[in-house]
Amino acid sequence: MGKLMDRLQAQSKDPDHKKDAEDCIKLYNWVKDTDKDGCVWSSRWSPLVDVTFKGFPSDKRTHKPNVTGYALLKGLEKTSC
Repeated sequence: MGKLMDRLQAQSKDPDHKKDAEDCIKLYNWVKDTDKDGCVWSSRWSPLVDVTFKGFPSDKRTHKPNVTGYALLKGLEKTSC
């Protein structure tokens, strides 16, 4: 697993950010599944999420889907029904 997925897994253990992490994991998996090489490129990931950086000395980040990410999730939910 890459650093991004490790961070999302760690974020999912925080009750305050669990839902955001779960949504981001869904987006991550969709990006990975739709890439011909199975990669999650920053150019496809970044437009879907907002990242909050805690700052130095910590490198902790929290991820949250943005408006585009939530629209994609809504579309994914409708197609899976």
